[in-house]
Amino acid sequence: MDWQTIFKEIEDKLMPHFRCDVWERGLYYYLLRHTRIAGLDATTIPLSAISGTLGCSESQARKSIRSLAEKGCIELEQTRKGHYVKVFLPNELSLPSVQEQPALNIEEIDFFKNREYLDVLLKREQNQCFYCLREIKEDSCELDHVVSQLNVGDNGYRNIVASCHQCNTKKQGGSAEDFIRQLSRKNLLSEKEFEGRIQALEALKAGQIKPEINR
Repeated sequence: MDWQTIFKEIEDKLMPHFRCDVWERGLYYYLLRHTRIAGLDATTIPLSAISGTLGCSESQARKSIRSLAEKGCIELEQTRKGHYVKVFLPNELSLPSVQEQPALNIEEIDFFKNREYLDVLLKREQNQCFYCLREIKEDSCELDHVVSQLNVGDNGYRNIVASCHQCNTKKQGGSAEDFIRQLSRKNLLSEKEFEGRIQALEALKAGQIKPEINR
């Protein structure tokens, strides 16, 4: 058997189709290990062995194995020695083919809503405030509109940056370039850093520094 392909189909087709929870997922792989991978068509497994392996109560184990049977992932028969189980592989089930997800259009993504893309913005900014270059983290940074919403600034990657709370508060709806100049005048940016921030701002607006999205 081509187990590499089988495992891929389990993850890409079987698990999503049947919406298996964490217990069902672990149980399916456990049963698969003791049947098909071991060269057996089926086997008898005590409920105590299942609960012990999964680290759950026998009640949870019983619930999960019955759920897998109801979904059609396994064939189940209760005997005096335990549960007689036959595990079905993805190609033995009537599963819909995997449809490729349409590629994300970065120009259409809302980078502000729900902070969903905060991680990729932080990576783009190298975990530094876009304005003052202070180190920032996910739990302490803000998402800032380079051109404020009052000035019709959108939520695209060209206009949303990760910043520290202080810069976000002080800049408010003002000009990003003016704010960077203020930071320089207050010696919060060196001359080299100031020039770098102005260049970064121009590159941002031109769409030259896109966040990397692997979704």
